[in-house]
Amino acid sequence: MARRRKKRKKRDSPGQRSSFSDRLYWLNFKMAWIFVFLCFVLTVFSGKLGVMDMAIVNVGVPAAFTELGLHTGFIIWKHKTENCRKHKNVNLLQELEVIEL
Repeated sequence: MARRRKKRKKRDSPGQRSSFSDRLYWLNFKMAWIFVFLCFVLTVFSGKLGVMDMAIVNVGVPAAFTELGLHTGFIIWKHKTENCRKHKNVNLLQELEVIEL
């Protein structure tokens, strides 16, 4: 007797590749934390390296997390909009897409 193959789930299967924006988000997340770690290393070894100007720590670390926060907000908005379109919730979709200044 032949066994039937189980159908794989579309989104939840571990072998499926994630979308480009999701991969870009994780790259952004990793690079922000690597940058912060390197700033800490620079701070620790600044005396031995002779680095006098530590402006990169004052400006770079908040800038990295600001960019990461903006990217996170975009990803959340994008997924919320995609879910509204997928489930045909037109009322909520119109509220999400209309931006009043």
